[in-house]
Order: sequence, then C-alpha cells, then structure tokens
Amino acid sequence: MSEEKVIQHSKKALKALKSPDKTWLEKIKEFLGEILIIVLAVSITLLFHNWNDERHEKKLAREFLQGIRNDLKGSADDIEASVKTFQPTVDYYNEVWKEVKMHKINAAYVDSNADYLMNTNYFIFDDSRFEGFKSSGYLRLIENQELLKHLVILYSSYMPFERDADMNVFRTRERDYNTYIGIKGTEYSENIGVSKLLNDPAVRYQILRYVFIFDERKRHKLQLAKRLRIMVAEIDEELKK
Repeated sequence: MSEEKVIQHSKKALKALKSPDKTWLEKIKEFLGEILIIVLAVSITLLFHNWNDERHEKKLAREFLQGIRNDLKGSADDIEASVKTFQPTVDYYNEVWKEVKMHKINAAYVDSNADYLMNTNYFIFDDSRFEGFKSSGYLRLIENQELLKHLVILYSSYMPFERDADMNVFRTRERDYNTYIGIKGTEYSENIGVSKLLNDPAVRYQILRYVFIFDERKRHKLQLAKRLRIMVAEIDEELKK
C-alpha cells in the first residue's frame, strides 16, 4: 500500500471516531475496520518487499558463484600452464646439478642455457571479484557455510601463500645470483660462462638449493591447482541446487 493510501485510511479511521451520526459501537467497528485494512496492506507490502529482496540476494549470490567459479578455473589453468612453461628451468637446474655430481660438465649446455638462472614464473591471481563481494558485506548471502569456508580459506590463505612464496623465492634468487655469480664476472654469454664457476662451493650450493626449491614450488603449485579444481566442482554442485 502506498503512503497516500495509508493516509487516506488513517483519515477515514479518525473521521469514523468523530462522526456524530453513529453510535460508539459503530464508530469503533468502522475505526477498527480501517486500521485492519492498513495493517493487512502494510503486512502484505512488507512480505512482498522481503520476498523481492530475498530473490535479489539469491540472484547476487548465484552470479557471484558463477563468476568466482570461472575465476578459479582460470587460475587453475594458468597454474598448470605456467608449470609447463617453467619446466625447462627446473630441468636446467637438475641437469647442471647432475653434471656437477658426476664431474662431467657440459660447458656448452651450461653456458648457452644460463639465462635460466634468472628465469621467473610468478603466480598471480585476480581476487577483485571476491574482495568486492566481501567488502560489500555480501559473503553472508552464501547459504552453504562449508562452501563459504572453503572459499575464504582459498582467497585468504592458500592463494596468497603461493603468490608470496614465489615473490620471496625469485627475489632471493636474484640476490643470490648477484652475490655469488654475477659479481664474479659471469655474463649471459658463451664466452664468459657459468660453467667456469661450478668449482666454487658457493655457486654449486646455489644450484643445489634451487633444485630443491623449484621442485617444491612445482609440487605446491600443482597441489593448489588441484585444490582450485575441487573448489570449482564444489561450486558446480551448489549451482545445481
């Protein structure tokens, strides 16, 4: 009921009480009748608004889940693609360390592929949709509390951890390169190559260290990609309801 209609019925109710041509019983009946009309109309209006708001909120939640599902699938695809792209770097470190252990250095291979010593592969993810929904206070619209918990953990813990881990690893490796390799005159050249420095214990340690670190980073990223795909499947199940 519009505000104008409420005012009209309120006036009728007051007018009924003031009518000199009616008995008190008639006045009260007419007054209560108008009040009942107002109460019923307002109640129906509130129920309609609540229903409409609930439908709108369900739509918002569904659109968010559909969008976040695509975001997570895209991140999983990106992780798996980046792992493949970075694999030659992992292979380089493993091969150089193998040659060091066997005391059979293939200088041509080590030096011609020395650019892998500074190759990077950062994990980057877009959390704008999640953060926007969160900052708007809309996370409360996700009725499945288990699903919500898994989403929050992903965006607040697992994904930031992998992003920060990459930043730390590659920042540290750049510092290590400058300290133990670059400062000793090694350039990305076949003439002045890394192979000449592999007798240095500090250089050998850097190779071994990143053999383990990059293998670990690969394992962690593939685990995250698997976790993201599980989350996508969980959202798909929720969207079927």
